[in-house]
Amino acid sequence: MRYIITGIFLLSVYTFGYSSKGMNAYKKLCSLCHGPAFKGAAMLNSDEWDAMFANGAKKLRTLHKEFPKALKKLNSSYFKRRGKYLHKFLHNNGRDFGVVRSCDGLNCG
Repeated sequence: MRYIITGIFLLSVYTFGYSSKGMNAYKKLCSLCHGPAFKGAAMLNSDEWDAMFANGAKKLRTLHKEFPKALKKLNSSYFKRRGKYLHKFLHNNGRDFGVVRSCDGLNCG
């Protein structure tokens, strides 16, 4: 029974909010300017993150156009490969969710 409960817990964490690829993408692309993941994810709510990443992240790029280093990261092949994971991470941990579920005490920010 204990294994079943543990399995259900792990499955719910991984399917609902946890995204190691998204967390790693945040660290590489965003943390230098926006701080740790819990702070960055809480900048917007989930719907606002969806709007930022709509149309190939057009709004996100427009917002960062005055910051050449940030824009370079958004136009990088890494962002093209990992942007969907970053979007999922930010969406699932936006300020309307209250806490960053991807923070497990060992790997946050």
